[in-house]
Amino acid sequence: MGKAYFINATPTNVKIVLNGGDQHALAPISVSPTADSVTGTSWAADIKANKAPDIFGASQQASPDNELLFNSEQSGITRRYTISSTVSNVLDLYFFMFEDTIIGEDSTGSSKGISISPPVSREGSL
Repeated sequence: MGKAYFINATPTNVKIVLNGGDQHALAPISVSPTADSVTGTSWAADIKANKAPDIFGASQQASPDNELLFNSEQSGITRRYTISSTVSNVLDLYFFMFEDTIIGEDSTGSSKGISISPPVSREGSL
């Protein structure tokens, strides 16, 4: 089975919670001293057919809706995203989290089969 990687692509600390699981803190992106590369911290969830706390649910037949809570230290706003995937469970998924959006793709570089709802926002942290 693949993994779903959630990558902090912001210059601030963030916290995420997947499907009511544990809270995961991710440090900001950093730029190398030579300015030729950027590194983002990430957290990986196992991908299984059914969603569960800290498990990303994905199925080629009918993907469950995963809930991701995203909180940025900079804005103080928690955003709730609904994410689903009909990508094969053997492929890794990569979710690049920006301040106000998330971009997803599989390990082939395709975003086909990945659906991310616009966020619902509320003031306050996780």
